[in-house]
Amino acid sequence: MSSGGRFSPSLVAGDAMGMYQAMLDHLPVGVVLFDRDLRVIAINQRLIDLLMLPQIMFEHGLPTLGDITRFNASRGEYGPGDPDQQTRDRLEQAHNGLAHRYERIRPNGQALEIIGSPLPQGGFITIYNDITESYRAKQALSEQALYLSSVVEHLPQGISVFDEHHRLKVWNANLLEMLQIPAASLSPDTTLDALLSHLNPDPSDDAQRQALQFQPHRFERLRRNGRTHLVEGRPMVSGERTVGFVTSYTDITEQKASQEEFRQQNILFQTLVDNVPGGVTLFGPQLELLAYNQEFARLLELPAELLAHKTPLESFFRFGAARGEFGSGDIETVVERLMTRARQHKAHKTKRTRPNGSILDIRGTPLPDGCFVTIYTDVTEQHHNAAAIERLAHSDILTGLANRYALEARLDQLVSNARRNKQQLTVMLLDLDNFKSINDTKGHGMGDQFLCEVAQRLSTAARADDIVARLGGDEFVIILADMPCSQETSDIAARIMLALNQPVTIGKNLLRASASMGICFYPQDGADRGALMQSADIAMYHAKKSGKGMFHFFNADMMRAAEHRLAMEHALREAVQQKQFVLHFQPQIDALGKQVSGVEALIRWVSPSGELTPPEEFIALAEEIGLINEIGEWVLNNACQTLARWRQKGLPDLTMAVNLSAIQLRNADLPQIIVNALKENDLPANALTLEITESVAMQDPLASIQRLGVIRDLGVQLAMDDFGTGYSSLAYLKRLPLDYLKLDRTFVQDLETDSNDATICMASIGLAHDLGLMVVAEGVETRGQHYYLANLGCNVYQGYYYSRPMPEAQAYDWIRARFDKLLESQALLTTSADPRN
Repeated sequence: MSSGGRFSPSLVAGDAMGMYQAMLDHLPVGVVLFDRDLRVIAINQRLIDLLMLPQIMFEHGLPTLGDITRFNASRGEYGPGDPDQQTRDRLEQAHNGLAHRYERIRPNGQALEIIGSPLPQGGFITIYNDITESYRAKQALSEQALYLSSVVEHLPQGISVFDEHHRLKVWNANLLEMLQIPAASLSPDTTLDALLSHLNPDPSDDAQRQALQFQPHRFERLRRNGRTHLVEGRPMVSGERTVGFVTSYTDITEQKASQEEFRQQNILFQTLVDNVPGGVTLFGPQLELLAYNQEFARLLELPAELLAHKTPLESFFRFGAARGEFGSGDIETVVERLMTRARQHKAHKTKRTRPNGSILDIRGTPLPDGCFVTIYTDVTEQHHNAAAIERLAHSDILTGLANRYALEARLDQLVSNARRNKQQLTVMLLDLDNFKSINDTKGHGMGDQFLCEVAQRLSTAARADDIVARLGGDEFVIILADMPCSQETSDIAARIMLALNQPVTIGKNLLRASASMGICFYPQDGADRGALMQSADIAMYHAKKSGKGMFHFFNADMMRAAEHRLAMEHALREAVQQKQFVLHFQPQIDALGKQVSGVEALIRWVSPSGELTPPEEFIALAEEIGLINEIGEWVLNNACQTLARWRQKGLPDLTMAVNLSAIQLRNADLPQIIVNALKENDLPANALTLEITESVAMQDPLASIQRLGVIRDLGVQLAMDDFGTGYSSLAYLKRLPLDYLKLDRTFVQDLETDSNDATICMASIGLAHDLGLMVVAEGVETRGQHYYLANLGCNVYQGYYYSRPMPEAQAYDWIRARFDKLLESQALLTTSADPRN
């Protein structure tokens, strides 16, 4: 018997064998013994269960190590690779007879600890221990530590954590930045004294003493760089023992500055109150008079004895109620009502008409210290003039031009005069092309100055009798009365556009003005104000759509186009509501040109008559009228549902490509929408590829990098569509989190005959591969294009050469047939390679 065990001398060999077998079968671990020829001489049921070895392996005796190893390799127990090679490698290691100990994660996620030791007479023993629970616990603990570390690192405060022996255990980057300590100066177990030495401490500093003694503290500290920090320290207690100390450093410099600014504003406010024109009173927290000016006494005709120091507010209310200042009613009831409101200490603004007919504007404001300031202004004259001012308010406040109200009134009158005198009238509607960007980049103040300059140029370019008005925003209208011919109108329009195209200098800023103008005529383009404005607006829309910076005359085709667009908009809204859409799918072929690796989902609008409308005829309209997010979500959900159905039918390796618009990419809810679509259809994230066009990505490249990064973190694949048709910056392209570049069909279709297209394809594929990206070629229509692209190393192909986009059922049949044909070919190759045939 082994020298390591203790057994009774009476134990005979048969009993010993039985005892060993019982021991093996009752051990909580899996055990296997091999002889010097690596044949299994003993194995317990626990190991058979752990490794899920089939009973057939034991029907004709015990297996060898090679049998078990080859069986495991065929199941992927050792990861990807050739099972035969994996078996040979492990047998070679076993013949070395060296002790070993390691952990292995099985394909089902089970974690095993494997310990092997050589036996004295040759062979070895191997013990398998199921450590899944402890492995997962260790992983969970590691993840929890990572989460906590991430939280600390992202806190806005500087954080330090010391253990009970004053040794640094945790800190974040903000601590280094706020205390201006070099990163190399801190490391785990840095002492508290060493940290404080960087701060030039004062030995007599009470706060330092508290920190060294792990006493709670909170104080403000002005640093040498002028920043003010709030330092807060708290001990960490476990049971009754202090195990460490946490200190936070919060930069309150801006907060302190705000407090000082607030104090200065209070002083300024008090000064303004003392010098404001009008009557002023200041009552204290107990509603007693603290200060007033003579204008207050004059406006309310108050006797001197009432204005004694600290006269209660209630006395003023009673005096005024007795004189009828607050209307009729019981004096004490009126006083109580007024006092109840005053005790609420709320700001108020009222107008009061005094018995003598004067009108006072009364504004009360509470102060932070509990006082209340009230300003009394005589607005009698302003009130009487208000009606007159209202009647005169026909000018745009910003530009001084006629406003919308004045324009509508005068245009109505001009149409009436033109109708009566059988004259022609011209209406010009202008909309600035670049005003939003000026507002966004230069601010509304400069935007207002820009509008004033535009208004001045319009007034100068128009004739003296013409009406120039601002509708609002960046829209202007010019009305030309009694215009004899369209040529003269064109000359004036050209003169206006030329004036607007000149640079605008505001301060140090040189701005470019540009406008789109629509022109219509009375009576042929509209019989009244509304019709004329509509016609001018339609013509302006066409000018803007045609490239901006130009003018268009209204014609009947424009009206028909506008009516068609309106009808299409109505139909599209109804289509979205009724879900009148269907998806077609175009296969994507792998590099060998044989297997289908994925499909692209392409939307079609199905009219009630069954007619299909391609996306290029309605997607732009959907984006313009705010329907694209709803349509895009429908496409995503239905594409995922289709892929899930196909996978259930035995097409497990397919991916689904779905297009995204710029508006969808800006939708903050898009990541959650993607997660929901994948989860509801039980799809892995890498089964979905989202495509954005190059132009969309480059609209705002920095924002695209951030937004696509969030989506890429979900595990979804990303592709840049129509590559080569936009204006990509390589500096941004390399930072975009892409998986694929889709080579645009315009370069593929002529690559066999156009050397430029061939060069572009070669350069694009090379660039993509250098950036670690796969390439999908779109629009492959001939065998020659396929082989040319294959020679360039293209990874995936898509186009009519393989298949047109097809409805779901037809696409499935096409893919299934190709899949089955490939399996059949592989089976034939396998049969022909079998030496027994």
